[in-house]
Amino acid sequence: MNAPTFDHVLIVARDLERSIEFYTLIGFEHLETIQRPNDRVAVMRLGSVKIELMNLPEGKETLREPRKLTDLGFRHIGFKVDDLTAVYERLKDKISFDSPPRKIQGRGNRMTVFFKDPDGVEMHFVQE
Repeated sequence: MNAPTFDHVLIVARDLERSIEFYTLIGFEHLETIQRPNDRVAVMRLGSVKIELMNLPEGKETLREPRKLTDLGFRHIGFKVDDLTAVYERLKDKISFDSPPRKIQGRGNRMTVFFKDPDGVEMHFVQE
C-alpha cells in the first residue's frame, strides 16, 4: 500500500476576501476561487502546502467558543521562517501577535510568535 501524502486543510472563513488578503500577507499564493452551489472556496498555496478557505452563505456558518489549551484535537498551524524577528517586524502593524518573538522553553534556541487569522484560527511562526 502506498503511504498517503498531505493534500490540504480546509478552514471556514466568514469573509472570503478578507481571509484571502490575510493568507496572502503571510506568504500564501491565491491559486483560484471556486464558486459552487452552496459555498465558495479559495485555494491557497504556500510551497507544497495547500489550504482551502470555504465561505458559506451568510447565516449558515456557526461560531464556537475559542479552543482551550486542554481541548483535544486540532490546536494550531505552525510556519517555519528563517528570520523570525524580520517577519515579526514586517507584519506587526498588520497582524495582532500575542507577544514579540520569544524562546520556547525546553527547545534550545527555537523561537516563536503566535497570532490568529481573521476568524480566530491560531497560528505561529517558528524559527530553529
